[in-house]
Amino acid sequence: MRLIDYLRTNRKEILIFCLIGLLLFGINVGILVAEDIAVDAEIKWVFYLINEGTGTLIGVASVPLLFYFFNRYPLEGGTFFPTLLLYLGISLVYGFLYTSIMYGSRVPLYHLAGISLEGKFNGLYYRYLMEYFKQFSTFWLVYVVYRLLQESRTRRENAIKTAELKQLLVQSELEALQMRLNPHFFFNTLNTISSLIHDQPDKADQLITHLGDFFRKVLTAQDKSMHQMEEEIRLTQQYLSIMKGRFEENLQVDFDIDPDARLAMTPILLFQPLVENAIQYSMQHNNTCHATISIQKRGDQLHCQVKDNGPGLANGRFPQQTGIGLHTIMSRLERLYREQHQFSMVSPEEGGLCIEIKFPYHAEA
Repeated sequence: MRLIDYLRTNRKEILIFCLIGLLLFGINVGILVAEDIAVDAEIKWVFYLINEGTGTLIGVASVPLLFYFFNRYPLEGGTFFPTLLLYLGISLVYGFLYTSIMYGSRVPLYHLAGISLEGKFNGLYYRYLMEYFKQFSTFWLVYVVYRLLQESRTRRENAIKTAELKQLLVQSELEALQMRLNPHFFFNTLNTISSLIHDQPDKADQLITHLGDFFRKVLTAQDKSMHQMEEEIRLTQQYLSIMKGRFEENLQVDFDIDPDARLAMTPILLFQPLVENAIQYSMQHNNTCHATISIQKRGDQLHCQVKDNGPGLANGRFPQQTGIGLHTIMSRLERLYREQHQFSMVSPEEGGLCIEIKFPYHAEA
């Protein structure tokens, strides 16, 4: 069963080797025909086919067995030299069996084809030695091809594992961001609801609804790390509805959205940390926040901007205490897009801060 399972698992590699064997069969027959034509000898098609066909068929049939042997006893690690001796011993057995089966199969085939056996097996013992050098080369050639195929498979598997780990890492960062949503935001919202519940019960009820919808969407997004920009905009607007309940007219956020950009796939919770920082520092700076969120499709890229009227960069650097969202956003973008994205923060001449993000436009995940 182990052999059958191994053959089933490696059927593509073995098939490739079989096709190479058939190609060599055709080349060898062509060489024999060319040699006889060159000396004006009779072309013996049946003889060529039997001779080269038996050798090729036995060689191709032995490939899966050699692959299984190489896999079972790898030539590596601390057992290299004992295994090498085993390989040399197996190559002797392989050469003897290959030659014996090859000549043993030719006898009945010659007989059926009416080809005389006279002179065909003279000096057979010497032929074993001569054929062994061929089979020795074949044995190691098969080993080299086996190792190349195994290394190719290992690289493919590692690439798949790397991609899976990358996705898991991005997902874990999203989950960490979900769990680290500023607790002050949550408790301050509850305090706002508490202060409104008697005097403005309708507004308090509306805030509870927005808060519940926002957290429901955030916490149910754990099975994916991307969604459409349309969903991201809704999520951001729900967050802003909650913040609007706290800061009322002191908070104003404008949206400038390219219609084509709404279909783009984007990382979940891309804007919430950016907007949260904009509100926090703008409110601390001048008790008001006027922010603009711009999302534009430009060629094959998505250009996103979040501008505010806060203090901007101090000495070209963002305040150190902003670790909740921005660093996670930058890390997620790096893992998702590598060198295909840009993240920049600048202080415009008119003041405030402008965060700009560029990444590839994709309409599907």
